[in-house]
Amino acid sequence: MGLKKVVIFISFFLFLFDGSILTAQAKKTEVFAPFVSRLKAKAGKTEIVLTWKDSQDVKGMNLIYRAKSEITEKNLDKATLIASVKQGIETYRDRPPSTDKYFYAILMKDEKGKVYKILIPFRNKTTIGVAVKSLATEEELATKIKGLEAIPGKDSIRINFTSSNPKRDVLLFRNTSPIRKVEDLLKAVSPVVLGKGKTSYTDYPIPGINYYYAVIDAGLFKIGKVSLVPGENTTVKPVMIPLGEGRPAVLKPQKQRPLPLPYLLITEGVSNGEELLASSPFHLPEKKNLSPATTKAVNELLAKIKLPSKPEMRVEVLKNDREVKSGGEEYTLATIVHENLVKGKYGEAQRLLENFLSIYHSKDVEYRSHFYLGQSYYFQGNYRKAFIEFLMAQDGYYREVQNWIDACYSKLIEGSA
Repeated sequence: MGLKKVVIFISFFLFLFDGSILTAQAKKTEVFAPFVSRLKAKAGKTEIVLTWKDSQDVKGMNLIYRAKSEITEKNLDKATLIASVKQGIETYRDRPPSTDKYFYAILMKDEKGKVYKILIPFRNKTTIGVAVKSLATEEELATKIKGLEAIPGKDSIRINFTSSNPKRDVLLFRNTSPIRKVEDLLKAVSPVVLGKGKTSYTDYPIPGINYYYAVIDAGLFKIGKVSLVPGENTTVKPVMIPLGEGRPAVLKPQKQRPLPLPYLLITEGVSNGEELLASSPFHLPEKKNLSPATTKAVNELLAKIKLPSKPEMRVEVLKNDREVKSGGEEYTLATIVHENLVKGKYGEAQRLLENFLSIYHSKDVEYRSHFYLGQSYYFQGNYRKAFIEFLMAQDGYYREVQNWIDACYSKLIEGSA
């Protein structure tokens, strides 16, 4: 073999050897990190539409993140996880909480729960912020409830329905008479808040009584724009748990008392722990007429009772709004209160407060807005709507609201609107 051939042979051998070493090193350092591709964010009037192409490397879910700055590995923990979307959908409609510019990113999560935290511009994250022109109204965001049904069991009633927007909270009402008008909700039991994605509920009412149910969007209830459709979001036929001779069917200790109308289940004796027998049915005493002498004595006692006069309700301004602050939602609310409500322009105050509540605000400002909107309704003689608004405000201002709720009760009892 000539020298030239030997040199060529040795060089070719070294090349193969070197290449195998490099390939082995590359395999050792290779990282498996699947990601979606072609992520795009297109802004519309009230929503941002995301589109992408799924990865075929891993089966699982796509985690969608949103932030006000470009999302990187350093600030990923500060981004908001807004949705978890199954593979195969490849689109998502986001309604952001403000008209600011937002950035998006999508990470993959496999069936074992592992999240692949890799971010690549123009692949699975956006580099340019997008913003909506305006925020969606409560009517646009609200879910539509259909197919509401109430199925009685031995000791409970199962509520099932479908929701067009699972992201929305809904309220479940129960009443002993049909729920056909908004006014019927005032007579119903305090609503149960069913969280996002809930489309069923198990109720434990008292047996032997007919019940009707209604499910409505929580946001629409807050702004007083409830629509009741018999057979869709309200039940038409009554349901009842039959009276039984034995003990209640719920035997195991309950961590929480049944809602929305709880009753205490005492099944064992306190002293010895032995099982208690079911109590006899409760009966009211037989009605009897009072004797003339007793009637006269009762009337004399009642004549001596002097009920305190009801205080006249006046516009009440909360401490936080007694001075008009400079800028922001606090300034807007205080301006509406001082320029309209305080000056007796109740109709204008109502209109401005309803518009003010149609967009997102902090919880405290929202409570105060409902408090003032309730007053604007009250002084216009619309006591039913005022009552609902004060209910919406009592979680934040319980003490201040009580006098107004009592005043609404008094007006409604007197037969006012």
